[in-house]
Amino acid sequence: MARTARGSKGVEATQPVEEAQEEIAPPLRASWSGTISLGLVNIPVKAIPLIRDRSIHFRMIHEKCETPISFKKFCEQGDEVPDTEIIFGYELTRGEYVLLKKDEIEAVKPESGKVIRLDSFIDFLEVDPHYFEKTYLLVPDRSDESYSLLREIMKKREKAAIGMVTMFSRERVVLIHYYHNAVVATTMRFEDEVLDPGTAPALARVAAPGEEELKLAGDIVQKLSAPFTLGKYHDHYREQLEELIMAKQKGETIQIAQKKPKGEAKSLMEALRKTAESLG
Repeated sequence: MARTARGSKGVEATQPVEEAQEEIAPPLRASWSGTISLGLVNIPVKAIPLIRDRSIHFRMIHEKCETPISFKKFCEQGDEVPDTEIIFGYELTRGEYVLLKKDEIEAVKPESGKVIRLDSFIDFLEVDPHYFEKTYLLVPDRSDESYSLLREIMKKREKAAIGMVTMFSRERVVLIHYYHNAVVATTMRFEDEVLDPGTAPALARVAAPGEEELKLAGDIVQKLSAPFTLGKYHDHYREQLEELIMAKQKGETIQIAQKKPKGEAKSLMEALRKTAESLG
């Protein structure tokens, strides 16, 4: 039999990993509701996170008694600290802090707003995707007519709308756009939150490649060019973890395969030539 740790209530986990994941997978539940506002037009909507976390999550278990590990908070003096005695510090220099209490921080937090205020329409492809943060599916909230109109005009004109929203006590730039027969909202980072690559000193030292290297690299790119098909890629690590969990659950002996070292080319030119030759 497989070794299965008991939870806090002493219940063994005996169901397959796929069933366990289905049980903990959240339903399509709205995490925010409000109104898209454009002039005098208001469109009530609900926001559902578009991205699903398919990662496998583990808890740390004490091997001896097979119960979950819990954590306690200690200060640097070695004393255990209850939550009621915890405040927050902004570090000025090493070891020197501006001290703030939780209620002082909460007092300056903006309240989560109920309105996405749009101020302009833009071409979606104008937006640098590196500023994208999180995307939500917007569904109509007793606003089918106005929602349908917004969805259709964005699709026909290939435009997106941009504005501001206060969501989860944080102000965000938000992009409203068409996606797969729906209207979605993508929150964005502010301009100063994305690093300008030109500020990286290492890039200034990179020399331009030679013509021969460029030609070989161009041949490789040409031979590997193909239509974009995201579905052909899989999370192999997650799949192998699922197989490992299932095997352990069945009590099977696990053989740890040794990773084979990859052969390395002696130079960039040699690597380019061998790669180009291998592609035919």
